Amino acid sequence: MANVELRKQISIFVPLSDWKAIRHEAARRRIPMTELCRRWMKPDLTRLRNSEPNHK
Repeated sequence: MANVELRKQISIFVPLSDWKAIRHEAARRRIPMTELCRRWMKPDLTRLRNSEPNHK
C-alpha cells in the first residue's frame, strides 16, 4: 500500500475582492479554487520542507 501522508485543512480570510479574483482565475483555468491556491503555495512549501530539519 502506498505511503499516504495525513492531511489537515487550513483556512484564511481575504478581502472579498481578492476572493472574487481568485475565484475568477480558478474558473478561467477550470480548476477548483483550492487547487489554484495549492499550486501557488507549492514553491514556498517545497522550500520550507527542504529547510526544516525535523519535518516528518
